[in-house]
Amino acid sequence: MKKLLTTLLVVISLISCSGDDGIADLFVPNLSNQWESNRDTFFFFTADERDVNESTLTGNEQNNLGDIHNFTGRFKDYDIEFTFLEGPEKEVKYTGKFIKDSNPLTIKVTGTNGKKLEITQRLNN
Repeated sequence: MKKLLTTLLVVISLISCSGDDGIADLFVPNLSNQWESNRDTFFFFTADERDVNESTLTGNEQNNLGDIHNFTGRFKDYDIEFTFLEGPEKEVKYTGKFIKDSNPLTIKVTGTNGKKLEITQRLNN
């Protein structure tokens, strides 16, 4: 029975890794650098695990007045979500995606408050 279960798990693993929904969809985002948003604020992200396609993260949004609002979240491949821990959007959860092949890397998310947010990585020159 154990051998059958092991064989079945290997077969399922091979099937799930083949085709369009397998390895080709793995995405390891580079969260470094400062990010700029379409609401004239700056975002900073720190993944709890580096160089992986899935991790929890922490970060903050800073406005031009110096206000900083922390959030926590996670990402898996192109999917990302984060929830503010404080500030005017406390407990607002944003969910969305990294935009495939965007250069610089861009994130588009929508909050539980209905607000859309676009965040673009600001690359160091």
